[in-house]
Amino acid sequence: MGRILFFLGLALVAWVLFKSWQRKQLGDKPGVGAQQKGNLGRKTQEEIMPCQHCGAYSPMSEGVMMQGRFYCGMEHAKAAGEKVH
Repeated sequence: MGRILFFLGLALVAWVLFKSWQRKQLGDKPGVGAQQKGNLGRKTQEEIMPCQHCGAYSPMSEGVMMQGRFYCGMEHAKAAGEKVH
């Protein structure tokens, strides 16, 4: 029984040392899970605006700005009577 406890303790110490080394190599903070690591790509916040035609909210990168008005797409800009080149 004593040997089992000794080896379990030894395995626990080895696991803690390995995890500590792994965190240091990856430069991560403790407690960051594998799923969260994939989401660490830092995106800048983007403004979300309502379409002047339908009122749906869209990110500015996905919409169209015509004469100071925001539209969710070219179709709505055309439908609103904007001159599209």
